[in-house]
Order: sequence, then structure tokens, then C-alpha cells
Amino acid sequence: MKFGLFFLNFQLDGMTSENTLDNMVSMVSLVDADEYHFDTVLIYEHHFSKSGIIASPITAAGFLLGLTNRLHIGSLNQVITTHHPVRVAEESSLLDQMSEGRFILGFSNSENDFEMDFFKRNLASRQQQFEACYDIINEALTTGYCHPQNDFYDFPKVSINPHCFSKNGPKQYVVATSKSVVEWAAKNALSLTFKWDDSLADKESYAMLYNEIAMRYGIDISNVEHQLTVIVNLNADGDLARDEAKGYLKNYIVETYPDIDHVAKINSIIAENAIGTDAEYYDQIKLAVEKTGVKKILLSFESMKDSNDVKNIINMANDKISKNIKA
Repeated sequence: MKFGLFFLNFQLDGMTSENTLDNMVSMVSLVDADEYHFDTVLIYEHHFSKSGIIASPITAAGFLLGLTNRLHIGSLNQVITTHHPVRVAEESSLLDQMSEGRFILGFSNSENDFEMDFFKRNLASRQQQFEACYDIINEALTTGYCHPQNDFYDFPKVSINPHCFSKNGPKQYVVATSKSVVEWAAKNALSLTFKWDDSLADKESYAMLYNEIAMRYGIDISNVEHQLTVIVNLNADGDLARDEAKGYLKNYIVETYPDIDHVAKINSIIAENAIGTDAEYYDQIKLAVEKTGVKKILLSFESMKDSNDVKNIINMANDKISKNIKA
């Protein structure tokens, strides 16, 4: 099992954007040291609210790649449907080249109807646009060129400069946002990122669907490495950890899920992530790993208010990873 970090960059009440971003930079700088066994950092894309203040994760990844020496860093969910695919390909290729292969392209379809409308994308053809954008990006990253002729893009063959450092372009992950995306991912043997705010039942359903489609179409998925995102807030006082997590998640949940019972949703997230005491989280995470078949776990410690507590929990997790490696 491999481990990494992911960053949502929620700007909470009383915090400045500088505070939020400095916390990310400090944590990434810490785990880049050789004694840590985390190998990945991915950054969340979000628009128009403080429930995620980074609208351009590739740009943030470029800064962090320049700051670090060892970590593989990239986007968690670059929303390719609402960005021009050539631009995404150019920026990704540039970072892959300048980092000598340490950039990761994690991408997503758009889940937000308002953003689709704001960026002048047609809602009815969301999945088709997503697939068309990916085809352009992937062709550009794997060959250095692209020449699309589809219902959404039609332009002459262009060179994407600089070409990628990595032979087949940067490592790619797609967020499991819907059954349509999961089926498409399976047909393309693309690794999934499972969302921390999806229920375990949904994650398991997506994993089963992925395997079913791959088997049906004879797709070789032996090199697929799904990854699981997990919110972490651990404390000897489990109630304190749960209260901190609730405060951290509240605005995001209200904004993202306006038509459901927010208290029930938050409680479900707390029950299925690593939130509570050190003795409480293991079974549910182990079950999620078994149900999804992931080979990497990405952790977010951002809901923890005390920076010393964060460092202590990171060190505790690192010690456990180290012992498993030696075993």
C-alpha cells in the first residue's frame, strides 16, 4: 500500500487565504523529507467559494514541485470539461518536463451545474464533452501532438511544447463521479480516485462496476492503481476530533449537497473516514480498502486545528508505514 496527502484548502471563518495556503506549503515541505514514506500530494480544484480556494491546481502543483525534491505532486480533480483541453495538455506537459516526471494529472468531469453554465458548457452533453476533452489531452501527452475532429473541437494538428519528459506522459487518475465516468474509465484502464464524501456503499458499487466493465470488454487492468481519499482528525478526545471535523466540513456539505439532511451526511462522513480516536478509525478504513481494491491512500489532515497535533499524527502514520515496509 502506498500513501500520500491531498489538500482541499477550505478557508474557514477567521482564516485568511494566506493562512490556508501556508498550511498546505508547510505540510508538503515537512513530508518531502527523506524520512517520510508519503510519495504523493494532490490538490483539489474548486471555484467561487471558500470551500476550496484553489481554482487552478496545476498552477499550485507547479509551485510545490519547485519547492520539493522527492514528492510526486499534481491535481486531484482538474475539471477538464470546463477548461480548454489544449491548455490543460500544455500545462501538464510543461510540469512533467520541468519536474522530470514528478507531475501527476488527476482529473474529473464537472459535477457542478452552475460551473458548467458559467463556463458556457452544455449540460446535456456533459459526458460527451468530458470524453472529447480527455481524448485531446491524452493524445497530446502521449504523442506530443493533437488533431481533434469531433462535435466539440476541430482544429489543425498542433504540437504541444515542450513534449513530456515521461515516455507516456504523466500518471493519470480520474475521479469516480458517476457510473458513466466509471464505465468509461474501465474501458480505458484508467485508475480511479474514490471521493472521501461518497458513502462506502457508493465506492463499493463503483469498484464493482469498474471490474465488471473491464472483464466484459477484456480490458487489462493489471497496472491500475485506484486510490482512496480519507479525511483524518485523530485525538485522544474523540469528541473533540469529531467536533473539529464537523466544523471543517459544514460549509462544504451545505454548499455541495443543498437538498439532503446535512447532519446525517456529515455524520456518515465522520463514521467512514479516520475521525475520532486512534483506536476507532482502523476498521472502517480497512473495510474501504477491501471493498474498493485501492493500492494508495491519500490523507487530508486539514480539519485538525492544532499544527503540533497534525505533525504528531503525521509522524505516527509515518511510523506505522515504516514498520509495515520493514515487515
